[in-house]
Amino acid sequence: MTILNIQSIFSNFSFYQDHYLEIIQDSAQYYTPVEHAFLNTFPFKQQALYLGDLLQLWFGNKWKIQNANNLLAQKNILTLDRDSPLYLFQLGGELFLGANTALAWSVAEQKVVTVQVKSIWQYAVFSHLCIRPKLFKQNKAIA
Repeated sequence: MTILNIQSIFSNFSFYQDHYLEIIQDSAQYYTPVEHAFLNTFPFKQQALYLGDLLQLWFGNKWKIQNANNLLAQKNILTLDRDSPLYLFQLGGELFLGANTALAWSVAEQKVVTVQVKSIWQYAVFSHLCIRPKLFKQNKAIA
């Protein structure tokens, strides 16, 4: 199975925008693994995020940061605006106590950056609201 990386997704971003609906409806495409894409929130176990999850979160503007209000100012020195957002793809931290770190693709810098988010609660909730297609596995014939 092919594993995508964030750089390859963003180098072909217009393709994913154009084929978004097809991808999220087809389980084979939806469940394409993406390197380093996950949600890891204490006290819960780590949850992998797939291509379809990320596309839903990004195109629904749930994991897309367009201004610095959701970032800790003293930890982040990035310039953000509507034309140069951050697309989150990995979140880790504690739901209640803070210490929340995220990896994101920076449109302005065209690279992966590490940022500190104020709270991962909203991002965790949105990730659990993704509508996933059923994953069909071939069954063995019953004799």
